[in-house]
Amino acid sequence: MGSTAVTKFLPILAAFLLSAATAHDVSPFCTNATTAPDDKHICTQLVCGAKTWPEAMTNAIKGVIEIANTVKPKVVDCVGANLPSELMPKAKESITSGCRVSFETYVHNLEQCIGFVKHDPTSSLETYLSGSTFFDCKDGLDEFQLSFPEVNHFYHRTIKLANILVSIYNTKPKKTKC
Repeated sequence: MGSTAVTKFLPILAAFLLSAATAHDVSPFCTNATTAPDDKHICTQLVCGAKTWPEAMTNAIKGVIEIANTVKPKVVDCVGANLPSELMPKAKESITSGCRVSFETYVHNLEQCIGFVKHDPTSSLETYLSGSTFFDCKDGLDEFQLSFPEVNHFYHRTIKLANILVSIYNTKPKKTKC
């Protein structure tokens, strides 16, 4: 990934710290993104000025994938190094591989969604979007009563982003019967 791609989505990362956008700044694909005050602003940045629903959905999914890939070194790649030294080697391997697989599955499912937008937006897209979180890694850490702020933050961010993606999905124009 080039630095241009990373630079393009850095404002999206910063948007998590910003307040809600005013109504005239909100993309028409983001008017229902309301689980948190800043969701409409984040959504608007993710859709990147899209004019059509497929373009908005695809831009947003690609933006979420870029966010995930940007934080991977600080979240997933550091899990093993931060595990307590007294933890059994098998437990360390289980947690480390579980987080790696959880991340890979998260990104893979989002990549699948891009195909669903193009070829089958009415079947699996909403299910994949709503289920795209980093739960398995967090759950694996919870089993050992471990908590890493970076993992918890990313897990909650994936939930927030999944909600935003579903809100964009829900703006899909309905087919009329004629």
